[in-house]
Amino acid sequence: MSKLWNAIGFQAGWWVCILSVSRAMEPEALLFCMALIGAHVYASQAPRQELQLTLAAVLIGVLLDSALQYFEVIDFAGQSLLALSPYWLWALWGVLATTLNASLAFLQRLPRLLIAGLGFFLGPWTYYAGAQLGAARFETTPFHVLTLAAAWAMVLPVLVALAQRKTDHAN
Repeated sequence: MSKLWNAIGFQAGWWVCILSVSRAMEPEALLFCMALIGAHVYASQAPRQELQLTLAAVLIGVLLDSALQYFEVIDFAGQSLLALSPYWLWALWGVLATTLNASLAFLQRLPRLLIAGLGFFLGPWTYYAGAQLGAARFETTPFHVLTLAAAWAMVLPVLVALAQRKTDHAN
C-alpha cells in the first residue's frame, strides 16, 4: 500500500473514530478501522509481523489510555469494557500501527530522543483535538498536558522500536 494512501487512511480513521462518538456510530467506526487494518495487513509484504505489531500497539494503547483515564488525566467518551478505554480508541491504536512501517516509517531512521521529543510535543495535540470535537474531556492544566506529553514521549519510541524489530525480523 502506498505511503500516501496509508497516511490518508490513518487520517480518515482518526476522523471517523473521533466523530463517531458524538454521532452514536462507534460500531461503524470500528468496522471502518478494521477494514483499514485488514487492507493494510493483506497488502503487506510481512502480514504476520504487521498483525503482531498492530496487536502490540493496541495492547499498549489500551493500557496507556486506560491508565490516563483511571488517574483522571483525561476522560474519554464512548462505549467501553469496564474501566478500560473506549473501543474506538482501541481501533485508533490499531490504525496508528499500520503507519509505523508505511507513512511513518521515516521515524525508524531518527534518533530515539528525537522520536520521544516528537511524541512529547505532538501526542497531547491529538488528545486536545479529539477533546475539542467531543470525544474526550480534559483540563489543559500544565499537569494534565505534561502527563500526556510524558506518556507519548515514552510510548512513541517504543512503538517505533517494535515496528523496526518487526521489520528486521521479516527480512
